Amino acid sequence: MFQIARRLALATLLQFAFCEMARAEDSIWTSKPVRVDPNKQTYERLPSLVLGLEGAQTISFPVKIDMRDSTRFAADGVEYVLKGLKALAADRLCKSETGARWPCGSQAAIYVSNLFRGRTLVCKVDRMADHVELSGCRTTRMRIPFEIVARGFAFPDGVDGELEAALLSARAQRAGVWKDAACATASHSC
Repeated sequence: MFQIARRLALATLLQFAFCEMARAEDSIWTSKPVRVDPNKQTYERLPSLVLGLEGAQTISFPVKIDMRDSTRFAADGVEYVLKGLKALAADRLCKSETGARWPCGSQAAIYVSNLFRGRTLVCKVDRMADHVELSGCRTTRMRIPFEIVARGFAFPDGVDGELEAALLSARAQRAGVWKDAACATASHSC
């Protein structure tokens, strides 16, 4: 009986000791709000997404977006245009070499809307009288114009080395509109 009581007392003592050690190690958690001064923190900071984009702003887009084509859309009553890209019409039908048709314009509009819908992006913003022009839009992991061209859902409007590389990649992979038989011989857009 004495040994059972001794083992029980030892187990209780060890449990209490481990609880105290765990509480001491979890001291980063607080039971009340604590003001944090970012200037006194020594954490590594990621570079700002605005670097290299003069005039860039952070823009949050709503979940509901009305696509006009692959580079124009309306959100919250504002018309947006992606600058530097030539669009695919939303009603465009593509035709393969075997004669099969598919709605490549609708696919492009859906893809682009998914890039903007409900996201916060950093873009260079130019406000015009009837619309807002966006250029250089990006997130921490993605450059939006590059992604759109690389998927074959728009064409570069002008000379941009980065977008030209995306265009060549899309053509080589026959992505998006480049699956269309009429585009097989095209060089820049179709």
